[in-house]
Order: sequence, then C-alpha cells, then structure tokens
Amino acid sequence: MSLNSNADFSDIIADVKNIISSDTNEIHLSKSFVDEFALTKKDFDTLSASMRFDSGMTRYQCEHFVADSAGITPWRKVRQALMELETRYHAYMENRNSLRKAEILRKRLNRDMPLLPDELDRELMQIDMEKNDYDIGIWKRKLRQSELELKYFLNVVDKYVDDEHPLEYYCQENHQEVRMYWIARMGKQAAMDIISYGRIGSGNMTTIMDMPEEDQVETLGVAVQYSGMIGGGIDKLNKMIAPKLQAQLAQDGIVMPKLLEHKYSGQGENQYKLQGENG
Repeated sequence: MSLNSNADFSDIIADVKNIISSDTNEIHLSKSFVDEFALTKKDFDTLSASMRFDSGMTRYQCEHFVADSAGITPWRKVRQALMELETRYHAYMENRNSLRKAEILRKRLNRDMPLLPDELDRELMQIDMEKNDYDIGIWKRKLRQSELELKYFLNVVDKYVDDEHPLEYYCQENHQEVRMYWIARMGKQAAMDIISYGRIGSGNMTTIMDMPEEDQVETLGVAVQYSGMIGGGIDKLNKMIAPKLQAQLAQDGIVMPKLLEHKYSGQGENQYKLQGENG
C-alpha cells in the first residue's frame, strides 16, 4: 500500500502563508482588567505569563504516557502515535479556523465601530471587541498546543520508521504484530496484578484465557518474568536505601516525606532530596 495520494505535499501546504500566527507572545492582558486591578509590574508579568505558557501535553507525556503506555510494542506505538496525530491535526484545523474567524471579526468591529452614531452602541461594540480579543488569545494558545503535540507524536513515528520498517509497515494490518502486542499488554497487566496483589486478577485472567492456548502460556510467562524482575529490583533498592532510611527515622520528631529536590547524576543514578534528609 502506498501512502502517496494524487496531491503532492507542496499542494497540501500551499496555503501556509494564510495560516494565522500561533505566537503566544502576541497575547496581551485586557487594558480594562489591568486598570481595574491596578497591577504591580510583578503581578502583571505573572498574569501575562499565565496567558502565554504552554499548558498542553509535554513531550514526555506524549512519548511515555500515551504512545509507550498504550502501545507497548514498537508497531503498536507507531499506530497509537498515528491516531494521536489524526486527532491533533483535526484540533489544529479547528483552532486555526476559529482563530481566523476571530481575527476577521476584529477587523469588522474596528471598521464598524466609528460608523455607529449612538454612543451606547459603540460602548456595547467595545465590549464585543474586548471579548473577541480574549477569544483570539485562547485560540492562539490552543493552536500552539496543537502544533507542539503534532511535533511530539511525529517524533515518536520518526523514532521507529526506517528502511527495514517503512511507514507502510505500521499502517497495514499485521496479525503477528497484533498477537505480540496482546501478549505483551496482557503479560504486563498480569504482572502488575502479581506485584500488587500476589496473584492475577479475575479480569485479566479471563482475558488471557480467551487467547489461544500457546498465547496463554507465553503471556503468563511474560507476567511471571516481568513481575519477578520488578520485584527483584525493588528488593535491591530497599537494601540500598535502608541505611539512609534508618538514619532518618532515628531523628527526633516525626517528619512526613516530601520531595524537595531532584538531581540526576548523569551516571544512571537519580538523586532525590527529601524533607528531613541531611546532606
């Protein structure tokens, strides 16, 4: 199957010059709001930042809690990323169109306001103008979020697509890949049951029993190995942390744990500083 359509890529992006800017630095607080609250410069800067910062999903979230979590296997991760890309593209187009309409409405309001003979009508239109300016800021932020998440999921696809496994490979139905995905997924879910409760829950076991017999055996093998590796890793961590933990507990008073600082040593070791921890 070829992904090429009758339209060239240059045709698809031919209207790029008409795309409304998603530059969030163009978002400004309402003048009436600033006047009413008599903001200090610090408060003004803080509120301005709240209107401009990226509040969507981060690259870390997109890669690890969406593509990796839902995908598990490379084939499924790419397919999950493709589904997310379709959703983000739809959101991008909707946000862009809404922003374009708001920009046009602003031009119309600017054109019509001076022509109104009645002062009250002009005041009402001024309110419409301020509301529309606020909407423009909202659409710019949403457009920016869509842009960033599109890039993040494109990176996920790019990570796995190569000469051996071109994009078409991930777009086609593949029985063996589907089989391996379900073995990996159910094995992982069963392992989480074993770690948490000491046994596989009835829901996951029922699903595993619905699989072909050879897949049942392989899935249960994955569950046992997965849970054993995690359990063994936790035991090692307990032994490593035990001396420091005992020293903390020997201190006077009761101090509830709170993560204050996190540093990465760059040598494969995460260093956490907790409340009540010395050094």
